[in-house]
Amino acid sequence: MVSLAAVWQISSCAAASLAWAAAEGQPLLTRLSPQNRAIVLMALLGLVLVGMALVALAILGGRHIMREARRSHGPTPRYEDAWYRKPLFKRERDATRDDPNECV
Repeated sequence: MVSLAAVWQISSCAAASLAWAAAEGQPLLTRLSPQNRAIVLMALLGLVLVGMALVALAILGGRHIMREARRSHGPTPRYEDAWYRKPLFKRERDATRDDPNECV
């Protein structure tokens, strides 16, 4: 939840910016040329649409994860390879012999 102090701070900043714009006479957006105004508005629209897409993606991803978490996956199969017990490299005496059962 948003605290009351944060809302008050945001609203006071907005009021200060509105007062500053009123002191200038015209807002910055209306002082721009029509071409630059269209560029600024399209950029803001793009930011809003990207933000909404990110929120929608987060919601859909969360729904998918919750659905997968509810589904039973069964027991985990046992992996019998024991790769962690195998040596990382062969010893020299093992590497030189062709037959491991041969006596040295």
